[in-house]
Amino acid sequence: MSGDGGPVPPISRMGAIVTLERVLARTPALAVLLPMLQVYDVGCLVRLDVVVRNAMAPRGLALRLDSALSGEESTSLHVTVRYPDGSEAASDDDRHCAPPSLSWFPGGVRGDGAYTLYEMPLWLSPLPPPEDFLLTVEWLWAGIGPEAIPLDGAAVARAAARSAECF
Repeated sequence: MSGDGGPVPPISRMGAIVTLERVLARTPALAVLLPMLQVYDVGCLVRLDVVVRNAMAPRGLALRLDSALSGEESTSLHVTVRYPDGSEAASDDDRHCAPPSLSWFPGGVRGDGAYTLYEMPLWLSPLPPPEDFLLTVEWLWAGIGPEAIPLDGAAVARAAARSAECF
């Protein structure tokens, strides 16, 4: 789609930033970070990062991170959002058509000899309601039980109003 309110961020808009700077979970081998949301008028990118301490990385970690993007493997990273009305979206169920939807979005990998950073954004569509909602990460294979944090839906709504056309 060309970014007209569908399942991808709109190309012709600049997303506004909601800074979160949260460590969602940490083990001796890795940390799951939520630095920010990049918010558009139709949805937002949940900027999820996984930082790996290479010397302590469990065997097969890179494959597990790759499988998280498909959402098909039971050992992959699992992310959900839950709204006050009880509706929710999950990263491993991004093929359903009913909103809300939480879909893996292309990210990237970079690193050095000591650490590797996996950028693993998710596209949340449509925008959440302007009230607090929960984001939960769970990755049992990596030793991360369910970790839930509240997010400020009103801050997301304010950011959406700041999202601007490029042209």
